[in-house]
Amino acid sequence: MLYRFVAAIVLGLGLLACIPPSEETEEQPVVVDYQDPVVKRLYELQNDRAEDSLRAYLNAPQVTYRYLAARALGSFPRLSPATIDSLAARLSDESAVRTQAAYALGQTESERAGGILAGAFDRSGNYLDYNAAVLAAVGKTATEKQARQLAGITTYTVQDTALMAGRLWGLYYAALRGYHGPEADRAVLDVIRDPAAAPALRLPAAHYLFRIEVPLDTATEAELMDMLRRETDADVAMGIIRSVGRSGNASARAGLLRQYEQTDDWRQRVEVLHAFQSYEYTTVRESVLEALRDPHPLVARTAAEFLLDQGIPADAPLYIQMAQDDLPHELSTLLYRAANRHLALYLTDYRDRINNELRARYVAATDPYEKAEILRALGEFPWMYRIVYTYYRDSEEPVVRTVAAETLQAISDREDFAEFFRGSSRRVRADLGRYFQEMMESGEDGPVYHAAQAVAANPDAYQSMNQQRAWIDDALNGLQLPRQVEAYREIFTARNALRGTDTALPELTTNDVRALDWEVVAAEDDPTVSIATPEGDIRLRLWPREAPETTGSFLQLVEEGYYDGKHFHRVVPNFVAQGGGPRGDGFGAEDFSLRTETPGLHWDRPGLVGMASAGKDTEGVQFFITHRATPHLDGKYTIFGEVVEGQEVVDRLVPGSPINRISRR
Repeated sequence: MLYRFVAAIVLGLGLLACIPPSEETEEQPVVVDYQDPVVKRLYELQNDRAEDSLRAYLNAPQVTYRYLAARALGSFPRLSPATIDSLAARLSDESAVRTQAAYALGQTESERAGGILAGAFDRSGNYLDYNAAVLAAVGKTATEKQARQLAGITTYTVQDTALMAGRLWGLYYAALRGYHGPEADRAVLDVIRDPAAAPALRLPAAHYLFRIEVPLDTATEAELMDMLRRETDADVAMGIIRSVGRSGNASARAGLLRQYEQTDDWRQRVEVLHAFQSYEYTTVRESVLEALRDPHPLVARTAAEFLLDQGIPADAPLYIQMAQDDLPHELSTLLYRAANRHLALYLTDYRDRINNELRARYVAATDPYEKAEILRALGEFPWMYRIVYTYYRDSEEPVVRTVAAETLQAISDREDFAEFFRGSSRRVRADLGRYFQEMMESGEDGPVYHAAQAVAANPDAYQSMNQQRAWIDDALNGLQLPRQVEAYREIFTARNALRGTDTALPELTTNDVRALDWEVVAAEDDPTVSIATPEGDIRLRLWPREAPETTGSFLQLVEEGYYDGKHFHRVVPNFVAQGGGPRGDGFGAEDFSLRTETPGLHWDRPGLVGMASAGKDTEGVQFFITHRATPHLDGKYTIFGEVVEGQEVVDRLVPGSPINRISRR
């Protein structure tokens, strides 16, 4: 393979240049022996967040120890200047060590690290993987100027796979930070359009198109639409669909509809429906209505959510009519919700019919997730706020109580609140204030979270809460950490808003961190588990070497039967299915936390298993499984396994799908 000499460009503090590779010098191999007590100590230092001790191992004579120390530091939420400087010193180390050091510096997203990385490109012609890691890390730390300079490299071709991939990941990460421009856009489009580009290049380019708004001229749009007809790479196809769909052009609409009708990939059909949001409702109406009958549940759900977000008053009676057809209850409720949102206020007969039907369904429902959807639908007519509160007060189901609070928050947050309630707005605010105070005093995670957010968003409207100031301090102090960290943050923010202060949130640290299970980490074979659901079984292979604490904790919970009877409470079509929480509503945790473990893996395919979190080092029991590659999560969320059987089951899960049992296999 021919590699072209690259003219040097100034990037930050140094020169970033590519020269023809020569033979790499012989290096010490990295050999990780999990019986080695020092290896064990390095893993435990990572788990203990013992930064100073790990920094000392960066100078160890053994390459394996330096490698593991650098890799461990890539999982830390922040690094001190001293550690950044020590990692910088490793950028001239053996290839494996310097590559991990570059990744760890990129994880800091700091200008200090960015300045170091900018001058760290190796110009010897060796260390292609390292140089690719530097290019990607520069994107994570880039200033606007550095992002432009990264985009300005013109001498890589698709034959320079490693370096071009590093550059594309750098452009992608920089764009996620808000730094991109015409040069970066052109570089991505050139790769997408090049039939010789390897999958390793097309993946970051496809996700750049998917996430970043790239202006397209008429010729480029036509070229991409022509490519879409033949494209076999699902990530590239979805990137094109999302990118072209932003234009709202009629010519693209026809191509998108053709793709919807011809593709067997349900995820692409979801993306076509998302793309239709850029078009006038009337031009895509019939296609969306037909999509309600799509055989895939998540495609049909996306169509119903489109009507909720984009529907019009004139069609509200039609939504009511369709809600009464033989559709699954979740779709029917979403259609009633769309009708309740869009129905003209003067159509009182229709309104009464909707809300009477929803209340009757609520009484008849036994599934808390079905009740939760009904509450959201009722809340689209704000005068139902008292009914929603009554259901909150009378229910013992965490899912119902949390969604009732969420629904009342949505009513409180309405921009047209005063216009809608008119002369009654002060009375309604007083009622909501009493409800929100009750919820915050309850100490119940989900209701606390939503009530506190509502108050923080409109503190002037809820100043009556300040008449007796001690109650909110008591509510805050009554929460248990780390289990209720999300609720704590929101009440703290609400208290600041009510009192007009800007007191800094305290560091919410905990010593309740699970120890590593060395039997799991040192096992020769990666363990597998099976998730039994009504849709079928999902078999996971876990990754104890990459995420030892997370894997060990998950297996311990499995052996205890913790997940049996839990639910997948959150499903975002073409993104993730998430579940396993103690309450079933996405809130709450147990009396321990886990460290974030991010050793440099990409979220580069469907079926990866990650841990949900409320920020670095707040993981616990909730996990999620991806529907597609999700590289915007790179370096932020722990990956601890992959689906090896049953991805089609993952793809058919809906909110509320039960976890019958998780067992070792």
